[in-house]
Amino acid sequence: MYIDETGDHRYRQLDQLERRYLGLTGVLINKEYYDKSVPQTLEALKRQFFKYDPDRPPILVRSHIVYRKYAFGVLLNEDLNAKWETALVGFYRDLRAQIFTVVIDKKIHKEKYPLQTFDAYVYSLAVLLWRVHGFLRIYGQKADIMAEARGKVEDASIQASFDYVREHGFTGFGTPEGYCETYPAPKLKFGTKRDNVAGLQIADLIAYGQKVQTIVENGKPYHKPISRFTQMLNDAVQAKVNQYGRYLLE
Repeated sequence: MYIDETGDHRYRQLDQLERRYLGLTGVLINKEYYDKSVPQTLEALKRQFFKYDPDRPPILVRSHIVYRKYAFGVLLNEDLNAKWETALVGFYRDLRAQIFTVVIDKKIHKEKYPLQTFDAYVYSLAVLLWRVHGFLRIYGQKADIMAEARGKVEDASIQASFDYVREHGFTGFGTPEGYCETYPAPKLKFGTKRDNVAGLQIADLIAYGQKVQTIVENGKPYHKPISRFTQMLNDAVQAKVNQYGRYLLE
């Protein structure tokens, strides 16, 4: 499972809607299928539309695509952009995956539990992993986890969150035994953007849209409407959103 984080995990300036929510999206993919075809298909897509240096291939980052930065400046050409979007939608529609998203409304959580506020990242990660656990347990499957590397301090914090739920469980959601059963590897994997990990790029492009969709579906306010590009990706992956996916915490 490849995990991408959108939003701020800290409890500060929560009256600002852009800081109010933290979202975690996990893209769960069968490893055998992934290894055989997913990275290769994604690289072929990049070669088709962007200047491609095998030693420094373009990395799909949502913000770079939206703002036409770096290799994605060519998308200012409307005809090329239309063809790219069609191909990208096709890639996501063909992708065999299960998508899970957990969003925490930090403002409401802090108002409800001012003296017992959970760490937003630990809480969100615990719930995300437990929902994936419920799905995988049906099939007797296990998973390892890769998250995007953010730096030594940030990565250590994420690993500490994972250690916590494996050692203590999480009240109301999961047991230590359950977490360890589904996620037997004690260490998370981390990848940087320069590592060109297909799964992390796949998660990056859709995590923001899945967060906003979860907020909107639950009648929560957000600071701007869903853009056409974001809606396009949401529509492309809708069939892959797990029945336990998209969950709001308070």
